[in-house]
Amino acid sequence: MKFDETIIIGEKLNSTNAKIRKIFENRDLEALLSTAGDQIEAGASWIDINAAMLMDKELETLLWAGKAILEKFDMGISADSPDAAVLEKCVTEFGERCIVNSLTADEEILGKMLPILARAGAGVIIMLKTVDGIPPRTDERLGLAREAVIAAKESGLPPEKIFFDPAFQPVATGSEGLGTALATLRALTAELPEFHRVGGLSNVSYGLPKRKVVNSAFLTMAVSHGLDAVICDPTDGKLVDLLKASEALAGIDPGCLRYLKHYRAGKKD
Repeated sequence: MKFDETIIIGEKLNSTNAKIRKIFENRDLEALLSTAGDQIEAGASWIDINAAMLMDKELETLLWAGKAILEKFDMGISADSPDAAVLEKCVTEFGERCIVNSLTADEEILGKMLPILARAGAGVIIMLKTVDGIPPRTDERLGLAREAVIAAKESGLPPEKIFFDPAFQPVATGSEGLGTALATLRALTAELPEFHRVGGLSNVSYGLPKRKVVNSAFLTMAVSHGLDAVICDPTDGKLVDLLKASEALAGIDPGCLRYLKHYRAGKKD
């Protein structure tokens, strides 16, 4: 897969959604592939799968869904779990077609997991936080990224396999966190440009009305600060329109060629 534009990780297969949880519980293969296929058709390069709400059936559900999607589509999956043991088993099963979502930047966790990822050829989203929480300052988050880079080099995991997440927090609980995240994106872009920079867009609008409006507004800001991958709903056509426009305005779409291609495809449809 070529990543010459913003990488989209489709977020819709998340078990916190009752409809998706039912798909997982019923092993509804047709609905699973339809949900994944709609996101791929809309521009997703990776499909995030979160089955955490199924509790003791989380791992078997992730393996079932991941295998079905990888057999059907020429794409990758993002194995989304708070359980490192579950993530490790997904990496063993899916290898280079898997991104782990996510690991905290704790030395012990990275020291254990990064060599496993490197051997399997898998990718990883590293949250710039630790078990103690999210650092309030940009320099602290950047410091965690620097430490993770050292651990990655020691493990043999290449930069293109690593996605740093500066931690997008709900604006409803305080705008300072998002300001720090944006500043961290800019710092990462300047100091560690060979590594990806990703964020979960739906976190931003949590607790607010008209969430799509809030998400879209923040996406344009994040792209201008160096975001090159986003976890979002790619079937939201207006959101993708704004993403393509943001790339052009940020100067990362020379000649607006991708924007024009997107526009023409929309007219054809």
